[in-house]
Amino acid sequence: MQSLHHNWNRRYKQKLISLGISLVFIALFIVYMQYGSGHVDMYNKYLFQPFQLIRIKILKHIPVSIGDVVYISLGIGLLTALIRTVYYAINRSQYADKWKYAIVRLLAGIASVCFWFMIGWGGNYYKQSLTTYWQLEEGHWSDTALKQFDSCLASQLNALATHYKEPNFENVTHKAKDYYATTTDCHKNGKGLYVKPSLFGNLLQYMGVSGYYNPLTGEAQVNDKEPAFMMPYLVSHELAHQTGVAAEDDANLLAYAVCMNSSDTTFMYSACFNLWLYTHMQLRMRDSIAANTIKRGINPLTISHLETLRKLRRKYRSKWGRYTGEMYDQYLKLNHQKEGIESYDKVTVSAWAWLQKDSTKRKGLIRIP
Repeated sequence: MQSLHHNWNRRYKQKLISLGISLVFIALFIVYMQYGSGHVDMYNKYLFQPFQLIRIKILKHIPVSIGDVVYISLGIGLLTALIRTVYYAINRSQYADKWKYAIVRLLAGIASVCFWFMIGWGGNYYKQSLTTYWQLEEGHWSDTALKQFDSCLASQLNALATHYKEPNFENVTHKAKDYYATTTDCHKNGKGLYVKPSLFGNLLQYMGVSGYYNPLTGEAQVNDKEPAFMMPYLVSHELAHQTGVAAEDDANLLAYAVCMNSSDTTFMYSACFNLWLYTHMQLRMRDSIAANTIKRGINPLTISHLETLRKLRRKYRSKWGRYTGEMYDQYLKLNHQKEGIESYDKVTVSAWAWLQKDSTKRKGLIRIP
């Protein structure tokens, strides 16, 4: 009995040391990244980008999303650990040693995941915004600019609709990667980029999720159940994360810029459609008469796409979507995105500022920090 007690104490101390080391590393990492932009550049150049390239080189040959398997495994492991810890806590007198060890083991496991998150992704949240990096002027944004942008996007949709060809998922992922390689200066000519369909399928519809980047495996997953007209922009958004762009509004902006510079009318249509969803929603809240007037001038194909999207969102509307939205909102706020999930909407301002740049500069190679 004494030997068993000694064994539990030894295991407890080992886990406690492991927990302490992880917490110290996380604290030092945060302090280091906050110290200066040079540290962020070093993280990007010597840690994230090489690590991302290695991960994708290995995992792209596996058709299944390993990131989703990791999420499922972590979920099961966390649930099991919580149940075990609660059980030991209720029966503390009988499991005094196990209860203490179970708590430290649970905390050490969470800290280890955070440790891996920091190495593989966390430092990207300290980068300067694309607006700053591209030296975009956002000071001219106003209700008038919003109306102009909404009208501009509607006109572009009308012009592009006649050239729109419905794509399939494989075709979109292949083309999107090529467009990143040819229109941006992303690492290794786009070899660290690869998108997979998510294993969760229609479950993502109930959660209100179109795609996501897995920071633990470096994989980009997209919900391939989304309508085809949404897909080019959604895939381009997730690839933006794989290049090291963390902020959601920046990923939206980069996806828009890449799609528009691709000269592919289907990608351009998807980008304008998604941006118009943002501008129209904002304009309708400020000037519903102007918003409705612009909408009435939109072509039949886009109207049918809007109706398809509306029916899809209504079909899968659930409390899950609200809960996951609230959780992701808190995640973003913890990672230096003060607006949380509302930061997605900021792309209207930055995309308009990008559109105001000289066309020769906009058509040049897109630089990514």
